Amino acid sequence: MPEITSAKLSVDVRLLPTAGASVLDVGCGDGRHAAAAARRGCRAIGIDFDAAELLRARRRAGCLAVDFIVADAAHLPIRAGVIGAVICTETLEHLPDDQAAMREIARVMLPGALLLGAVPSHFTERLYFALSTGYREAPGGHLRIYTPRTLFSRLARAGLRVESMRYLHFFDSLFWLRYCLTDRLRPPARPRTDYERAIAVAVARLRATPSWRRRLRRAFGRSRLIAAVDAAGAAGAFVWPKSVAFVARKRRRHLSTSDGASAVSRAAGPPATSP
Repeated sequence: MPEITSAKLSVDVRLLPTAGASVLDVGCGDGRHAAAAARRGCRAIGIDFDAAELLRARRRAGCLAVDFIVADAAHLPIRAGVIGAVICTETLEHLPDDQAAMREIARVMLPGALLLGAVPSHFTERLYFALSTGYREAPGGHLRIYTPRTLFSRLARAGLRVESMRYLHFFDSLFWLRYCLTDRLRPPARPRTDYERAIAVAVARLRATPSWRRRLRRAFGRSRLIAAVDAAGAAGAFVWPKSVAFVARKRRRHLSTSDGASAVSRAAGPPATSP
């Protein structure tokens, strides 16, 4: 299941601007969306608070022209009104101040630019929260559950109008359901301290991925059958998606002539590089 999850995109890259435009991926994680934007010919910038994650993203991007920057989503090191599109998937639910992050995202966007985002669906999240303490209490875990109405209202307050939404990632929901059920049925044990939980997360992140799993991940990413079943499970008969994806547009308040060629401010510093 993790192989399927990490091979997929949560946004439709065909909605990104034409080649040469600046695209910012907020909370870029492993960098798959920033890399997809770079393959399209965009000037891609990936931002994440986790420096170790960005090193993995840099290795994943390979020779693609992507700048990776360690930064807080609520304080983006980007000038106002220079970004042609923003990607923000599975990130807002983790942020202590999601409203500040939404305002920052809107601030850096060109008028009329698109935000391509995704958050966990509220009905699957409520079940996982109820089943598993590990799911809701993991370090860096989810701080809130969004209903579409709540999410779209908060985006509107930041100046971002939602134009469309869709459900996706059926396979992911099955993986997390299995995890939560396993956690629920596990015999009681001594509760871990915050320190012990943090160490467990750090060890898991640093563990090398076996080559056979990397090959399996690539195969799943190319499989049309997997993509079809995933889409049917999310939006069709099963109706059990892990995420809701949305497209929002920044309101046009004024015209801008900036092309975003120097989107990253000097305060951002050099991009993260592999050791």
